[in-house]
Amino acid sequence: MSKKEIEILKKELSQEFVIDSLMQKGNITQEDLQPFELNFDFIRLIQKLKEILGKKDNKKNSTHKNKTTNTTEVASKKPVDWTMQLAVINYLRRLFKYEKQIFNQAFYGLKIYENIIDFFNSIRSVLAQNALVLINEIFSEFVPELDEKNQKAPIINLIKITIPALILKANTSQSFIKSEAKTCLETLVSHMKYNETLLTFLHLMNTKKIADFELIYTLSLKLINNLGKQFLINTNQFGAMMGALGEIYENNKSDLYKRRCKNMINTFNEVMSKEEFNKKLEKCGKKEKGKIKEILADRLPPNTKKEIHHHVLKSKDKEKILDKSLEKPKSNCNTKPILKKQLNIKLIDLKTNQNENCENINNSNINEKKGQII
Repeated sequence: MSKKEIEILKKELSQEFVIDSLMQKGNITQEDLQPFELNFDFIRLIQKLKEILGKKDNKKNSTHKNKTTNTTEVASKKPVDWTMQLAVINYLRRLFKYEKQIFNQAFYGLKIYENIIDFFNSIRSVLAQNALVLINEIFSEFVPELDEKNQKAPIINLIKITIPALILKANTSQSFIKSEAKTCLETLVSHMKYNETLLTFLHLMNTKKIADFELIYTLSLKLINNLGKQFLINTNQFGAMMGALGEIYENNKSDLYKRRCKNMINTFNEVMSKEEFNKKLEKCGKKEKGKIKEILADRLPPNTKKEIHHHVLKSKDKEKILDKSLEKPKSNCNTKPILKKQLNIKLIDLKTNQNENCENINNSNINEKKGQII
């Protein structure tokens, strides 16, 4: 090769991969995601995605002990272009739709999913929303029966990391982020038919946050039904599931928690049949077996809306409840005239009592004088 050809080749290799400006927009539908060109350089794309995801905003850590900084440190402090991060999410969506093999290598092999889950907490709501959309699309197209051998380990890691983040977003975010997170959880329950999915839910149910507990409880019931009879009969994690339920029952004194545990065991009975459930239970350890029998034998009072409302208030703020309990009851009628009347009546009573006492004293004095005269 001539020197000119070598220089041209070097320039080509050193050229930066240009991100398509169309990908730097939010709310792109699946229909808008176009396939890649035949000569598309996926290696350069993945390198660029890693580079953008690797950048972090260091504004919070601006104070350093060492005053001397070199050029590389100054470059790393540059604020992150969030539109480029949005482009990363959209490119990943395109890869997932048209180039699944390359997507899997990047998303699972390079653990890009950890960066995507970090976007859930982004101050840019469009980044959080699009990150949730990407995860929802991954869950919605996943078929455990087809990908059991190839992708079980990576998808299990994704499930374990994603569920706690989704529960948090489903209860503490803006309305449209909440909605997206709940949609993602519903999709997960429908498609992620694994032992680990249910076990993750059960471990997260051991919480004092009543809103989280109720959401996870509802999702867990749906998942048990979705897993189906055959899955639960053949599972090798039945003892772990019963153990997790036993811990929730043991660690929470509230009747609401205990009742929910009992309902879940009854759901297992209904899906599996009592005979199959008892067979599986007999193979469990003594501790799990004893705790489940104790839950089933426990006579709990019926559920009331008042109790749930009380727990919700209690979990939000105990001090507010105390303040509310000390407040005077509000009424439509004006109580001032009534109070005035009551005060006037009391004053009159006091005056009459005083007059009666004075008369009694005067009478007694007159009688004494009469006696002395006689």
